[in-house]
Amino acid sequence: MAAFGVGSLGTGVFSTVPSVLLLYFMTSVLGISPALAAITVFLPKFWDVLIDPMIGMMSDRTQSRWGRRRPYMLVGGITMSLFFVMLFSVPALQTTLERFIYVTVAYMACATAYAVFSVPYIAMPAEISRSPEERTTLMSFRMGFAMVGILLGGAGAPFLVDLAGGGREGYAVMALTIGIVCGIAMLVPVFATRKLGSGALVLAEFKLGEGIRQAAACKPFLLLLVTYLLQLAGLGCFSGALPYYAVHIRGGSGMTVTLLFVALNVSAIVTMPMWVRISRSTGKVRAYLASSVLLVFATAGLWFCDGETPDMLLYAQVCLMGLAFSGQQLFPFALLPDVLDADARTTGMPRQGMFTGLWTAGEKVGLALGGLVTGVVLSWTGFIASTGTAVAQPESALIGVRFTFTVLPALLVAASLLLLVQFRKAHAAGGGK
Repeated sequence: MAAFGVGSLGTGVFSTVPSVLLLYFMTSVLGISPALAAITVFLPKFWDVLIDPMIGMMSDRTQSRWGRRRPYMLVGGITMSLFFVMLFSVPALQTTLERFIYVTVAYMACATAYAVFSVPYIAMPAEISRSPEERTTLMSFRMGFAMVGILLGGAGAPFLVDLAGGGREGYAVMALTIGIVCGIAMLVPVFATRKLGSGALVLAEFKLGEGIRQAAACKPFLLLLVTYLLQLAGLGCFSGALPYYAVHIRGGSGMTVTLLFVALNVSAIVTMPMWVRISRSTGKVRAYLASSVLLVFATAGLWFCDGETPDMLLYAQVCLMGLAFSGQQLFPFALLPDVLDADARTTGMPRQGMFTGLWTAGEKVGLALGGLVTGVVLSWTGFIASTGTAVAQPESALIGVRFTFTVLPALLVAASLLLLVQFRKAHAAGGGK
């Protein structure tokens, strides 16, 4: 279980670093406008919506001595780490348009390679075990390593940028270091799962369009997917606005981003076993509801933490948010294998890969929407782009930073609660807890 979970360290890093640093890197280091940077953040994720289900269906149909999923995980893990280094190692291009095109193409290549790894990887738990309790424990290992990856990406990456002197060189050194770590972490489950997974299942024989329609008709899956998408959009707003909040509201630097991510993710990692125990006594869905409600109030409370708030109060509030964030990250992935397993038993068709492709597509769209909205709000409120040195921002831009960092994530998670209640009913009707 631990060896399988190590792969999520790599996925956690990749899903976090661009969410936290890419928008800021483009607007405050490369001098690209927030509006163009928002397009770069969103466009590769839209591409993922098209390719993720295809990758999932291809892995469903693959037969090899490596199994159905592992060949894709091997190729995706290696290529993703290479493209990640390219993403933040921007050559000395003369115009803003050239820099915009380079980063957009590199990010699309990176996102494609990540999809080749992550879609089969997330599909595997439904094949590894038929026990919902075992899958919850497996997901706790996986999400524990994901939290470490999020911590490494959100806290370690800004620290590495500062340590290497900042600017383009600092980001290039960070990308090389993080890329190597991601590549190694993603290769571990490739070899650790060589005796796991089901090769005896009947291969799915349906067209992609038909499979998507059938997935949309699976009400529990659709409700869980959209719930998580909205919550990730909130997380994308929070992550995308974090560097701006640290620099322009708190008057800090990359170290402030590092400390805030340490507070968020250490509290999340420490409290993960608590949520596992709670779910065993109350059920996964009730525990998911509880963590989501707590996340709404904890995130909204950050609005009252401005530049004058003492550090201890700010970090205490972020730790409370981390406690809720722990459950919000654990339970969607603990419930997903249950939904996929129930669908396979009901229909007799192993569609885990295709369903997981839709899931990862929704996951990426959620985070991308957060980045897109952050860029749009910053542009709308008059944020001034720069090339390495922080410039004084108008009051409207500072309000925009605080809004996207606190209020908007809370509103998106609150909206997801309506869908989560509906999922609870649909999941219970299918015999789930």
